[in-house]
Formats: sequence, structure tokens, C-alpha cells
Amino acid sequence: MRYVLCLACLMLFSPCYPYTLRPDAPAQYRVKSGDTLWEISSRFLVYPWEWHSLWHANPAIKNPDRLYPGAVIELRNRKRAPYLKVLSRGVVRLSPSPHPEEATDVIPAISLHDIKPFLNGSLVLDRNVLKKAPYVLAFMTEHMIGGQGDEVYVKDLCPPDILPSGQTISYALYRRSGQYLEPITGRFLGYKASLVGYAELVRGGDPATIVLTDIVQGVRLSDRVMPNNHPAFDLCFEPKAPSMPISGTIIDILGDFSQGAEGLAVVIDRGQDAGLLPGDVLGVYSIPRVVNNKLYTHYSKTPPCQFPCAQLPPERIGEVMVFRTFTHTSVALVMRSIRAVSLRATVTNP
Repeated sequence: MRYVLCLACLMLFSPCYPYTLRPDAPAQYRVKSGDTLWEISSRFLVYPWEWHSLWHANPAIKNPDRLYPGAVIELRNRKRAPYLKVLSRGVVRLSPSPHPEEATDVIPAISLHDIKPFLNGSLVLDRNVLKKAPYVLAFMTEHMIGGQGDEVYVKDLCPPDILPSGQTISYALYRRSGQYLEPITGRFLGYKASLVGYAELVRGGDPATIVLTDIVQGVRLSDRVMPNNHPAFDLCFEPKAPSMPISGTIIDILGDFSQGAEGLAVVIDRGQDAGLLPGDVLGVYSIPRVVNNKLYTHYSKTPPCQFPCAQLPPERIGEVMVFRTFTHTSVALVMRSIRAVSLRATVTNP
């Protein structure tokens, strides 16, 4: 009875937080240029995706949910519950104005250098989007493949008739390079579109004329032309657990890799329709292994051909963070891996 009472008291008075603080968490940290929210969170938390529970934005600071180089964050306690508070807004850049402006280099959730190749490097297009997208109709010359500096005609581009002086419109060209299917059901998830190159508008009309400014691979007839709008992506998200239960599979490793590790991007078969958002962190589990059940086969009277194997449970091998979502799929960066991340590995809430 005394043991039960002590246990009840321990449970009653022990701190219970929605996060796990590191025992060596610093009392104060000054944000440096090149930091990411994941790295900063890892200094304070055992599980970096619990950042939102520990972070308390300072409403007195413009854009209180964002961190900038030079900002000082301090670990405090309120009613015995630790929390992080920002003490300064960070570095400010000087300007001719008598009022300094806030620094523009906001600390991202993950390294922009790691995800930059994948912002425009690959898209997942719905069936209707691909069908309705403008496409290369013909080349200005007799070329079979377009290169840098070539002008090409594009059907259904429909650019503005008049542009402000000195302004241009840039485009990215893509080519369908396969399709994604859900592994278990075979459900169509979208078309994989690979980056071909970049272009700028020369003349409007239908067909419109564009000039190829940067080529990844030779441009072909029927390549799709899309607005080059990756700067419009909001990269100011924070690591967090998904708000809904997620159970999915890795269906592609970008960059023509058969296995992935920290710093590589993967495609998972869950997207906006499953409730995923940029910043969502998912645990990665290995494909269950099948081994020979030699002991069972040796002692059992059952013929060995009927029960020769046993399946081992999947093992946690790392985490990924979603940074771009499409209708039925998402692209995520491998944040941690203790073993190679392979196709058909499963992902779930962390």
C-alpha cells in the first residue's frame, strides 16, 4: 500500500510536459547565421519536432514566430514548466532610413542549401494539371532539341499583353518522367515531372515566344512550361508533429538514388489530402525482414516447406521533415538516419 501511495505521489508531482528537454540544454543561446530551427531545437529537445511546445513567441517583436541571426533565446521556467523566450530580435541591417529594418535572413526550419535542388528540380502534377499545362509547340529554327539561347513557340501560355518597362516573366520547363502509384492499392498519385530548363518571355500571343536561358537537359517538343515561382513557397515553417494520424510509404528517392541518408529528399505517398503540411516530421521505419525460422523447422513435425520463415518487426531508422506538399504526395528531407533509408520504407507520426 505504501508503495502504491508513493508511486501516486510521484506521478502527481513529477513534471509532465508535452516535450522531452535535454539534460544538457543550454540556459541561453545566441542564434548564428547558418543555423536552422531543427539544429536549434536539437540543442534543447531530445525530439526536435516538439519545438512548438517549448517555444513561446514574444508578441512585442515584429514577426514573433521567426528567429534571426543574433537573436538571443533563453530557457526559462513558468510554474515549473520550461519554455523558450526570445530576448532580442536579432541582427538589423542599416539603411538610409533613420529607422533600422529587421533582418531579412530569417532562420529556416531546414537548410535551404539542402532543399534548393528540389524546390524546382521536380514536381508532382495531377492528371488535369499536366493535361492543361502550356507546352512547347515548335522551335524557331529546324532544331530537334532546344538549347540555351534558342527561341521556341509555346501553346496556351497566355502571358499578359503588356508588361511594365524592364520587367520580364520567367518560366521553368518540365518533362513527364513517370508516374507515382500507391504501393498497396495501385491508386494513381500523380505524374513525376523533371526539370528541363528555364526560359523568359519574348513575345505574347498564342503561340507565345520564349527564349531558353538555362538548360538542364535539351528541350523537346511537348515539354511543359510552368511559371518559375519557387520563391513564392513559404519556407518559414517550423518542425512539428502532424496534426493527424499518418501512415505512408517512401515511393521515390530524388536524385536517382536507390537508398537515402541524411540530406537526401524522398517522396512519400501522403500529401495535402492526408493533412500533411510543410514542417511535419515523420518517423521512418525499415522494411520488415524475413528470416529462416530454423529452430521451429527443426523441432516441428510440420513439413519444413510450410513454415520455414519468420517476419521481424520494422525498426525505427530515422526521421524526415516534409518541406513541400502536393495533392496526394509530399517531398521530405531526411533529417536523421541510423541506417540507409530505402524505397518502401514506411513513415508514421513521430
